[in-house]
Amino acid sequence: MRTNALRPRLAALGILTALSLPLSCSRHHAPERWSAAVIPTDAEFMGTWFSDSLTGWITGGGYGIPGGIVGRTRDGGRTWRFQSSVVAGAALRFSLNRVQFRDSLHGCVAAGDGIFLTADGGKSWRPATGSRWLGGGLLDVQFVDEKNGWAAGSARILRTEDGGETWRTLVRSAAENGYLSGNAIHFVDLEHGWLAGHGGILMHSDDGGLTWTQVVLPLCDGEHPTLWDLTFSDPLHGWVVGELGSIFHTRDGGETWTLQETGVPAVRVIPKGEPPQPREIVPELETEPDRLTISAVQFTDANHGCAVGYYADIAESVVMRTGDGGARWEVEHVQPGELLRSVFVLDSTHAWAVGDRARTQPQVVLRYVGATP
Repeated sequence: MRTNALRPRLAALGILTALSLPLSCSRHHAPERWSAAVIPTDAEFMGTWFSDSLTGWITGGGYGIPGGIVGRTRDGGRTWRFQSSVVAGAALRFSLNRVQFRDSLHGCVAAGDGIFLTADGGKSWRPATGSRWLGGGLLDVQFVDEKNGWAAGSARILRTEDGGETWRTLVRSAAENGYLSGNAIHFVDLEHGWLAGHGGILMHSDDGGLTWTQVVLPLCDGEHPTLWDLTFSDPLHGWVVGELGSIFHTRDGGETWTLQETGVPAVRVIPKGEPPQPREIVPELETEPDRLTISAVQFTDANHGCAVGYYADIAESVVMRTGDGGARWEVEHVQPGELLRSVFVLDSTHAWAVGDRARTQPQVVLRYVGATP
């Protein structure tokens, strides 16, 4: 019987065959549909967005990249053009994080010290009024329509009602609210929103983000996984993901949450023929292998979704898909040398994923092109 709590998953898992039917589950072998486009960068990309099957952006930063970096493609991710020093005068570690575009020209990105806007497809960016503030970067931004949006980060939650031109702070992190912070924010309408953060904390607002209450997740005692992303396909069906291979799902608008674990390779399966990792000479120094950190998730409807994650200790990432709302997940691509941190699913035949390079091989953007239905 499955339980609704995280459990140590250190036993060997069955080898998961890479499947590639677009956003669906299948037990039949299919050709690999993910391809890797090599890019001439060494950045940590946190954001991905496509306005159509050809036009897209990735956003990030890193040491030695002052002012952040934006990559643009006009051919569906086959080739990319990059611009660094996007924000003049920013620190070396400044990063552009998650990004959202409303069309091929107008976009908004959450950044290390504020919100930045573009009206020319990402060629130039300017700060939004009221968003810049010292003492905590912004990690995520989300709009429910052309006017109304929210942004979240390590120290505050912001709100806009004019398409991102001006922002006001709704909540500042303080002892009174449990040092509220968020790695991801998602509103399903103008009033009801969700916030995922550190320590296994998921919070809910029903007043547009003015106040927040913690939601109980099915966690075991002592387990406090960082939650990195969340999404809702509609007001009832939502998912939140994070460390320890965690995927939590609600089908009643957040009243209850269950753990989804079938098919999730929380502990990496060693491929046939790969030599085992060397053991420590002193047994007391040996540590358990890193479990899967699921860093991003996106659903196109209540059944079809995609998630990406990585094993930090061996710098290997996986792409997982489901066609039954997450009752079962299938690994359909493994990417060595990358820590995938962002995924964008446009439709059943187009998806992209990106992160940061963790080995000596070149950095890549993953591109999925499925068969036409």
